[in-house]
Amino acid sequence: MPSILFVCVYNACRSRISEAVCKKLAPDWTVASAGSNPSNQVDPKARAILERHGLAMTPAKPKGFAGLPLQEWDYVIAMGCGDKCPSGLSAKKFIEWNIPDPYDGPMEVYQALYDDLFSRIETLVREARLAA
Repeated sequence: MPSILFVCVYNACRSRISEAVCKKLAPDWTVASAGSNPSNQVDPKARAILERHGLAMTPAKPKGFAGLPLQEWDYVIAMGCGDKCPSGLSAKKFIEWNIPDPYDGPMEVYQALYDDLFSRIETLVREARLAA
């Protein structure tokens, strides 16, 4: 069963939405998210967009890399955090998705983010299953 880690700077929005979507699309995978400089709270609009789609954001608080299990991930997906993303994470495949942080934008921006992430993750899961 593949493992995937979504990373961004604050672990408050993009990586958290990605984690929730991936858990829905690939419930048999090991899925996590973390941030290089985790916020003290999740983005309330990110939580709201997930709730709109029947998904939950767990755990409730953003986490950093120290909270991750020591392992080699099959995939590490960076959300556009540039040089703030860790280079020390071990992954078979490191993918950079240059996705802007929607922080404090209108809900339409969060919906567009959700749609984009859902599509990307759906494609990734399908391709990984075909390659297995």
